[in-house]
Formats: sequence, structure tokens, C-alpha cells
Amino acid sequence: MYKNIYKLVRISNEIKKEVSYIIQNSINNPKFNKLSTILDVVLSKDYSYAKIYVSFNQEKKIQNLSLDILNSSSSYIRFLLSKRLNLRKVPKLTFVNDFSLLEGKKISNLLKNL
Repeated sequence: MYKNIYKLVRISNEIKKEVSYIIQNSINNPKFNKLSTILDVVLSKDYSYAKIYVSFNQEKKIQNLSLDILNSSSSYIRFLLSKRLNLRKVPKLTFVNDFSLLEGKKISNLLKNL
């Protein structure tokens, strides 16, 4: 059981690293903001689905536009990921906006004001 968990974590870290490289170098949409941070990759147990948590440092409208661009180009990113990783099954990618950094800033500001 522990071997499978270690393998899951190792593959998710590799996917995180490769997807971040692909986003920075292969997405050539002028509307897309390349200043994004991949915070986490959550894989399903059968390695067929990956939920990728992304954080942007822009306003809400640009965040939603960049997230839509990422989700619409997920099949292209998956194709490039299959070329870079040697996996039997490359997972289907879903990008999710992660607000944990903003919420952490709000909490720390509230604690400073006490």
C-alpha cells in the first residue's frame, strides 16, 4: 500500500514539474498570463484524472480568462505531457483556481490587526 502512495506522489510531482514547463514555454496565446503558479496536482488512484491547482497574481477577470484558456488547451498540454513523460496512461487534466494564497494573506492581515 505504501508503495502505491509513494508512486502516486512521485508521479504527481513529475506532472507538476512538466506541466509548469509546458505552460511557460508552449502556450502561445497572447491573452494567457504566464505568471501562474502550479500549487498542487491531485491524481486519482488509477492515474486517469489529474486535478491541477493553479494560482494567478492578477485580478479576477484575468484569472478566469487564463483558467479558461488552460482548460481549453488541456488536451494539447496532455499531448505534450505524453511526449515528455514515459507513462502508460497520461491523465486527463483539469485546472482549478486555487485561492489559498489570497485567503492566507487575508488571515495574516486579520491577525496583524488584532
